[in-house]
Amino acid sequence: MQVFRTRMFAMALMLALIAPLIAACGGGGATQPTVAPTTAPAEATPAPVAPTAAPTAPPATGATPAPAQPTPAPAAEIDYDGLPDVDPGAVTGNIVTAGSSTVFPLTQRMAERFKDEGYAGNITIDSIGTGAGFERFCKAGETDISNASRPIRPAEVENCRAIGREPVEFRVGTDALAVVVNPANTFVDTLTKAQLADIFSGKAKTWKDVNPDWPANPIKLFSPGSDSGTFDFFVEVVMDPAFEKKGKEAILNAPGIQLSENDNVLVQGVEGDPNAIGYFGYAYFIAEKDRLKAVKIEGVEPNDQTAESGTYPLARPLFIYSDAKIMKEKPQVADFINFYLTYVNDEVLDVGYFPASQQAINVAKANWLAAMGMELALPEVDPGAVTGNIVTAGSSTVFPLTQRMAERFKDEGYAGNITIDSIGTGAGFERFCKAGETDISNASRPIRPAEVENCRAIGREPVEFRVGTDALAVVVNPANTFVDTLTKAQLADIFSGKAKTWKDVNPDWPANPIKLFSPGSDSGTFDFFVEVVMDPAFEKKGKEAILNAPGIQLSENDNVLVQGVEGDPNAIGYFGYAYFIAEKDRLKAVKIEGVEPNDQTAESGTYPLARPLFIYSDAKIMKEKPQVADFINFYLTYVNDEVLDVGYFPASQQAITVAKLNWLGAMKP
Repeated sequence: MQVFRTRMFAMALMLALIAPLIAACGGGGATQPTVAPTTAPAEATPAPVAPTAAPTAPPATGATPAPAQPTPAPAAEIDYDGLPDVDPGAVTGNIVTAGSSTVFPLTQRMAERFKDEGYAGNITIDSIGTGAGFERFCKAGETDISNASRPIRPAEVENCRAIGREPVEFRVGTDALAVVVNPANTFVDTLTKAQLADIFSGKAKTWKDVNPDWPANPIKLFSPGSDSGTFDFFVEVVMDPAFEKKGKEAILNAPGIQLSENDNVLVQGVEGDPNAIGYFGYAYFIAEKDRLKAVKIEGVEPNDQTAESGTYPLARPLFIYSDAKIMKEKPQVADFINFYLTYVNDEVLDVGYFPASQQAINVAKANWLAAMGMELALPEVDPGAVTGNIVTAGSSTVFPLTQRMAERFKDEGYAGNITIDSIGTGAGFERFCKAGETDISNASRPIRPAEVENCRAIGREPVEFRVGTDALAVVVNPANTFVDTLTKAQLADIFSGKAKTWKDVNPDWPANPIKLFSPGSDSGTFDFFVEVVMDPAFEKKGKEAILNAPGIQLSENDNVLVQGVEGDPNAIGYFGYAYFIAEKDRLKAVKIEGVEPNDQTAESGTYPLARPLFIYSDAKIMKEKPQVADFINFYLTYVNDEVLDVGYFPASQQAITVAKLNWLGAMKP
């Protein structure tokens, strides 16, 4: 493994021969090439899904952390951007890009900055629309980078693979489509999506058809062409299902509509007709805002806050794509993408778009590292030099993993105390985000928006670190010889109490009454089970269905559930796979949809009840209590050495890299 130095210091990025591309944000195996995720969570939330329950051993206890002597930190020496330094003046060779007219001005700005800082080569940037860009990249193989205002489609991925390319996705920003009218139009202030659908299908031919209080002037339509990502996005968000999946044809066949891949044509068209309406990227509206009027959608105007929060209905992510082989054979391409990701958030607002969340940028950086065959290493931690106590609480599922990492931290020299309370994911977030009592919150589901707001109310900004993958085990007593596999629908019937006997589940099974064991409602495991199994079977009332099931025994302690199922031949329960592994000689795991839980099925996603595991902290805590930052660093560095032995499955290398980038971002001065 070859080590190179990133800018400003010896935080090694170690070359490792991992796959050319790794699945996105916690999905997929560490060596399976795939396309990176299409979106990224706006706050600090990568992978999907949720929660679990109790420990195999009593939680560690200890005093509330005393004020710590700061561990010596190489703050001034660390490169917090995570990618190797690029000197544009040393980069040679030309670069060819093509695609989205929306992404065009952003790529153009980044190319200009690359040249301003010394690059002497040529960057071709053709604005031809997202679809045409993928044609040139995936079919003709003529471009090095494809600009896109929508995620690449499966058919386009297959086209790429047919010519030996594996597309790698890099999220670079957030766009909001602007729906615009002529400034002479004084009556249109806001439109609903339904009204937009009527307008752009030609169903509403005059403004009076849209609103009886408006004049009967004929509407003139301007729209991007069908090869544009903007067009696709508008159709997806506005037209369907209003036109039963025929929204595309509805726009293309609207009487008198003017279509163009060139947004400037659309700007000029609307500007020249007082009865015109059109739509295009928000950047083009910003450039012409003195000559156009933006319309609110569903009463929400487009701006940076509404776009990033998702309250504005016509916001969308922006991407560039390349290929690992291209990036290695043409280092100028890799260098430009590196430079783009490092500095795009310095430029994006000025271009007229909004920054992608730091999480999304970190996913893109992780994709870059994976494509280049590089593994990110954090600054080395000497546990023997770390002082001060650490307090953690939360998920009973994550408890044994955090306990194992704490034991290793101590074995390697840490002399402080780490308190680890197993109280459930929700209760953990209460202590972290409301009471402010803990330094780290263990979670078997992503943090929720309301919990993030609770954190912010006490001055904390949660930072997420993916640490593993869990599979829920549905278990029965070994004396149960008839249950081998269950569908999610059957599980829903069982845990709602709809099926009261095993015969109610399958007429060939005995009429013995079923005894139910479930984690309590404060457990991430419970939330995850409800989300994946119960809804929409019970019209979003799956939680109440379980809680009100006759005779059900609920507990936040997984050992109680294990003992309950073990003691009743007609019992069934569920909890974290690690707890099943610990008791596998006394319980029987049930296949779900015919798939058994194991490391392969959990990581591949074929097992329906697999989910990511997290720990959360806060940048302020990590800086004020360096022992917390050091422990998280140690955790992320060595967790994959321990996770299988604990009974869980490793997070993909992609997910660990994103977590490490989150650590660097939190520690950035």
